[in-house]
Amino acid sequence: MKNEPNYLAILAGLGKLNNPQPATLGALLGTYNRRSELTVVESQKRIKAELSKTATGRITQGRELPDPEQLGLADGRKLNTAILYNDLHRFTALVSSHPKEITLLVLDSFVSEMTRITSLCNGTVVDCAGDRIMAAFCKPSGDGSTKPIEDAVRCAFWMQTVVSKALNPVLSQRGLPPLSCGIGIEYGEVLVARVGVRNRNKLVFLGHAANWAAKLQDLAQDGETILSQTAYKYRPSYMTVANSWFFKFEPDIFNPYWYRSNCIFAKDQLV
Repeated sequence: MKNEPNYLAILAGLGKLNNPQPATLGALLGTYNRRSELTVVESQKRIKAELSKTATGRITQGRELPDPEQLGLADGRKLNTAILYNDLHRFTALVSSHPKEITLLVLDSFVSEMTRITSLCNGTVVDCAGDRIMAAFCKPSGDGSTKPIEDAVRCAFWMQTVVSKALNPVLSQRGLPPLSCGIGIEYGEVLVARVGVRNRNKLVFLGHAANWAAKLQDLAQDGETILSQTAYKYRPSYMTVANSWFFKFEPDIFNPYWYRSNCIFAKDQLV
């Protein structure tokens, strides 16, 4: 066909082939396919070796969030944990409309303050992917207290308060638009594992609590904190404010019952 490009001529023009013959392109493709098969075979060998190692990994009941160095690769700890996800809203628009140096300073300020609040509320920031933070609040195995949930909810409200009352006023003074965050919290047993390769590995959190906290965070609108049924049930008593929590039922999602709030701490609570 006249409109069909001459791939051999293109390759020759790029210096890829000398005196191309009709069979040359097929030979190239054959070499590529053989290399692909070799790559796949090698990958399969590595995967089989990794899965064999994982099958012998030790999973134990934990009492506190482990240090990555305390776990072997493919080992895991079971923990009762409140998981909090916090996503900074409107940051993408800020990045696209302002110098990168400024947006990096804003992001650093946000992450630093959210990490500080998490620590003050007895939690640990365990992952940070751009403008999204994951924090964990653990309790010893067999401990019947609800303190991790209370700590996580208190942390969420402080995060919302600091963004609204501290970060945004400073941004306004510098002619920058306001930001907000959406937060999701769930509680339950998670498996904390160390995965990766030598010198390039990290802790990951597996289980319903981690998955559902992320989904709730995705549902949260600007300035909202969304709790699962369990987290709402055990929230701090002083956070029971009239008309502050709104029940939501979504029959088409995995866990249909949850509660949302756009509350922040009042002025007399900022101590």
